[in-house]
Formats: sequence, structure tokens, C-alpha cells
Amino acid sequence: MGYGYMAKQTNTPEDWRFLAERDMSVADHLANTMVPVPTEIIAFHCQQATEKYLKGALTILGEEPPYIHDLDDLCSLAEKHRPSFVSISSLCTIITQFSSQPRYDRGVDLSEDDMRLVLTHTKTIRDFLHKEIPELFQ
Repeated sequence: MGYGYMAKQTNTPEDWRFLAERDMSVADHLANTMVPVPTEIIAFHCQQATEKYLKGALTILGEEPPYIHDLDDLCSLAEKHRPSFVSISSLCTIITQFSSQPRYDRGVDLSEDDMRLVLTHTKTIRDFLHKEIPELFQ
């Protein structure tokens, strides 16, 4: 008996939003229930949620989301369609650093206050997208 699965290709805004919301749910759950708080894992899920929200937005804007994790690059692509994305670019710069290294580096020392700031930045980006690209949340 095999335990493999066939991954469904993510290519619709709804798919991206669904996956982003799963990452947000995990981040919120871990932040509110685990002791000690796994700060680097929460930050990773925040980065993943932001990446997926941005890729969903890019899909709506007519861009094929590239296979990258750099939130700065994703935000810049969206900015070409909507200059207002410049308002979240600094938040993307902060969050993008948590794309993979924290999962593999036991030396990461992210304070709980800093993790909560990353969580807040992620929610700020989600709220921005909700206003700027409401179709993503329908």
C-alpha cells in the first residue's frame, strides 16, 4: 500500500488564498497555544502565507506567479500593475527573510516580540490585499 499522493497544481486565486489561510491558521494556532512558542516556525508560516496571498493577487492581476519565495520580487511584480503595492514593500522585506533558513538553522534566535511583529505585518499585508484586490477573498 502506497502513501504517496498526487499534488493538485495551485493556479487559481482561490487555491492560493486557501493555502495562505491555512498557513495563517497554523501561525495563529502556534502563537496562541504552544509553550514554548516556536517563533521561527510561526515566522516561516507567516512568510508562506504572505507569499501565497501575493501569488493569488498576481494571478488576479494577470501575472503567472513565478516559482520564487522572495516577497520583495513578488511585491515588485504586483507594483507594476498597482503602484499602491509600494505601501507594503517594506513589510515584505522584513518577512521574506523567514522563507526557509529558520526551518533548518537551530541557531535562529527570534524573540517572541519580533515574531508577533512578523505576524502583525502578515495580517497587515492580508488586510491591504483584502482592500486592494477584494476578488482574492470572494
